[in-house]
Amino acid sequence: MEIKRLTSCSPSETFEALSALDKLCVGADGWSAESFREEAQRDGSIILAAYDGEKLAGLLTGFTAADTGEILSVAVSPEYRRKGIARMLMNEFFTAIPKEAENIALEVRCSNTAAIALYESFGFVKAGVRKRFYRDPIEDADIMVCYMTDKYKEGR
Repeated sequence: MEIKRLTSCSPSETFEALSALDKLCVGADGWSAESFREEAQRDGSIILAAYDGEKLAGLLTGFTAADTGEILSVAVSPEYRRKGIARMLMNEFFTAIPKEAENIALEVRCSNTAAIALYESFGFVKAGVRKRFYRDPIEDADIMVCYMTDKYKEGR
């Protein structure tokens, strides 16, 4: 498995593939190819893709700004789940963020216990709930935050 950091110069087919995977995993709330392309153009954007040869197996999109950041989307193709791909993407994201980052936030479906367990293993804690955050199906989101301690920063 190879993790690649994508940029706004990545081929348009790459953004189409990211969108297809995101929509497969997230449903109607999945990002369009144009949304991925726009995100890639922003300062502080981090778009990671996991490839099994030429096949897109997973993605992680996030950003950092000043001393904070957010993970916007994590998706792994159903045939590649439970193989450590999301963990590899998370590890790469934490390697890519600046040392100045003090916290990283994300939202996750309240029912997605596998993702919640993964995020907790990286030090994320529940900080709140966004009511009716997801549309298809309608569901609340847990807001989770990873507070970057000095000890954690030393490990990066």
